[in-house]
Order: sequence, then structure tokens, then C-alpha cells
Amino acid sequence: MILLSRGGIKILIKMKSKVFMYILLLLLSSRSYAQSANAGKNPEPIILDEQRDLKSQLLPLDSILEIAVKHSPSVKFQEDLIGSAKAQLEFTKRLWTNNIVGFVNYSGGNQSIVSADSQSPGTLSSSNVTSGVRAGIQINLPLYEIVGRKSRLKIYKYELNSTIDKRAETEQAIRQNVIQFYYNLLYASDVMAIRNEARQSTINQSLIAQQEFKDGIIQVSELSRLKTIEINARADYEEAKRQFSTMYSQIETIIGVPVQQLIVRR
Repeated sequence: MILLSRGGIKILIKMKSKVFMYILLLLLSSRSYAQSANAGKNPEPIILDEQRDLKSQLLPLDSILEIAVKHSPSVKFQEDLIGSAKAQLEFTKRLWTNNIVGFVNYSGGNQSIVSADSQSPGTLSSSNVTSGVRAGIQINLPLYEIVGRKSRLKIYKYELNSTIDKRAETEQAIRQNVIQFYYNLLYASDVMAIRNEARQSTINQSLIAQQEFKDGIIQVSELSRLKTIEINARADYEEAKRQFSTMYSQIETIIGVPVQQLIVRR
């Protein structure tokens, strides 16, 4: 048996509190480390580089077309119609089984059948129907089923083929729309880059003209002319930027996926 004094109890309590605090600090530090490690795993969003050609930053056109067709609600709708047409055709092929009827019945009790004896006049004979279960299959095949089955199957086959053709037509329309949008986007990007070069050139010319005006080399009319050219170049660039930004924002609605999925990872 171990006896502790009051001083020993106080020391023991202090030791326990220190151990508890140490364990708590370890848990908090490990949790913060795990959070920082998980945060490091999340990839940063991919953005376009304005200094590089847009075409080199996007996936190949064939890959973009496959993505657009895969995520198109119209194509998914046509696929559902194809599945419905296939199910209808399979159901029609088995519809003849509706004319097959199975039956089961049970008879019991004493059901006497009384008949006269032909060999002994005036003498009656009787027999009993035995109890038991009777089962069987009855097939009623209408003439309509025999004559019209082939034509009815043809109808559903044609409907299935028409839905498949409609899906192909939808995919073709999507590809045409995406191709046109893709090249329009590249064109808008190139125009914006050209307008940006023109803007930078006019800005530099305007700065040089301002210095030359201060030095008395050019007249105020020439400075005003160059300033007007700079303003027009700025307006042209903003318009080109607006058109490109509008088309860039429509990528997700046209392709069906966020633009980050279309940018090549470097």
C-alpha cells in the first residue's frame, strides 16, 4: 500500500496536467500539419496566359469535339429515346406470349355418376370422380397475331433506326457549332492581340510626341492628331477585349464543361 502526502499529491496533479497539455499540443500540431498538407494537394485553378497563343493552350479540336458530344444534353436525350425504342422492340417480340394461359384447378369430394347397366336391365351402376389437382397450358393464337406480327416489328425497327439517325444528326450539329465557335474564339483572341499591339504602339508614339511638343519640335496640332489615334486604338482594343471575353464566357455553355478542363496542363 502506497501513501502519498499532500505535497506528493500536488506534484502528481501537476505532472498529470503537464502530460495532458503536452498531448493536446501534439494533437493540435498534427491537425494543423494535416490541413496544410491537404491544402497543398488542391491544384490551383488554371488560367490562360495572355502572352501565349490561345491555340497552343487549348486541347486539340478533336478532343474538344468529343467532350462537347459527351456532355451534350441533346445527345443524352436521344440516347434515352434509343433505349426506349429498343425496349419497345423487345417487348413487341415477346408480346405473343400474352396468348399463352396456364391454369390449375382442384376437384374433391364424392361426385357419383349414376348410369344404367345395359347388360342387366333394371340394374344401376355408379362410379366416383376421384379428388386431385389438374394443370395445363392453353394457347390462343389469334389470326391478327400471325398476320400482323411481322409488320408491327418492322414499325418498331424503323422507329429505332430513326432515333439512331436523329442522334447522329444531333452530334453532327453539335460538332459544326463547336467548330465554328472554336475558330471564332481563336479569331477573337488574335484580333485582341493585334489591337493590343496597336494600342501599345500609339501609346509610345503619344509619349514621344508629348516630349517633342515640350521641346518645341512639333506643333500642338500634331500632338492632338497622335492623341486622337491613341484614343481610337484604346477603344478598338477594349471592343476586341469585350468580344473575346464574351465568347470566352460562353465556353461552358457551348462545350458543356468549365474552361479549365480545356486548357492543357503544363
